[in-house]
Amino acid sequence: MKKPIFERQHLPLFVTLFGLYLAISYWPSVAKFIGHVSHATIPLLVGAVLAYIINILLNQWEHLYEKCFPSNQSQGLKRGICIALSYISIVVILGLVLWLVIPEVVACVKLLLAHHSRLIQRAVKYLSSHSFKYIDPNKINWSAIVKQASAGVGGTYQVVKHAASRIITFGTTSIIAIFFSVYLLVFKEMLRRQFNKLVDLWVPKAKGQIMYIINVFDSSFSGYISGQCKDAAILGICCFIGMTILRLPYAYMMGAVTTVTALIPIIGAILGASVGIIIIFAVSPVKALIFLIFIIVLQQLDNRITYPIVVGKSIDLPSVWVFVAVMVGGGVSGILGMMFTVPLFSALYRIIRDRAALRASSSDK
Repeated sequence: MKKPIFERQHLPLFVTLFGLYLAISYWPSVAKFIGHVSHATIPLLVGAVLAYIINILLNQWEHLYEKCFPSNQSQGLKRGICIALSYISIVVILGLVLWLVIPEVVACVKLLLAHHSRLIQRAVKYLSSHSFKYIDPNKINWSAIVKQASAGVGGTYQVVKHAASRIITFGTTSIIAIFFSVYLLVFKEMLRRQFNKLVDLWVPKAKGQIMYIINVFDSSFSGYISGQCKDAAILGICCFIGMTILRLPYAYMMGAVTTVTALIPIIGAILGASVGIIIIFAVSPVKALIFLIFIIVLQQLDNRITYPIVVGKSIDLPSVWVFVAVMVGGGVSGILGMMFTVPLFSALYRIIRDRAALRASSSDK
């Protein structure tokens, strides 16, 4: 008896090849459809990322809530109260940073204007006395000026319209993302059960491998986020204390700026130091030099003592691969890419290392 040409186990392969053929043949339409779908799902993706970050803080609040209210009657309110506290914590932290930074920036701008007010007054006086000295009104092309002015007004209108559209889009995306993140946090146990059922239904044999990979990625990303935030807070507090002891200006602002920029691996402290040097240099070049020496010493102490203890164990990635991850992420997507690729490389490194160790042990047997 002859075997059939198309066996049942080959059907998925033929369907996949046919789908690839259609995608290649009608690629413009496919690309347009993918673009519409990706644009529509951006708020959901942002909400999922926000929910993942908030969930790290939510777990801490829930653990504290269970310690403070151990009775079963109060457990029904645990999720709602802890979600609210998690979002309030983020808002308070952002408000505190802005409260520390904005007044200092305003004071710095006022100081710069006060120091250079004489130069600005001289420039204004010179321009007002020399701008129209050699201009003949009879030789001015008034029609060209009117045409350029009308074009400028139209261009300004387009710029304002585009900026307003971007602001409305950003606000809408933010609101949808926040609401979606709240839904994910409220129903996260139900979503986990549904995912487990799908895995048991479709790929029961590979469930162990799938859960292992998910746990590795979750451990890498959550450990990196929490560890990086702790290290940034420690670095910012130490920067503020050290600048206060050395009597350097803008200690509050530089402590907050250092905390925010330290979230960026490798180059974060350098960015914060650059901002501080420029601002302090306007007050005193000597103090700017002192700040430079201080921030270099602080960064070395952080890289050799604090960072390995707080973040190093959670990342578990050699420094050379951290540098590669930062360069790749920065080249692909800027600062956000740097912050994303470091835990991604850490997870891939752990998976490859575990696989290599498993093969080595099996070959020895």
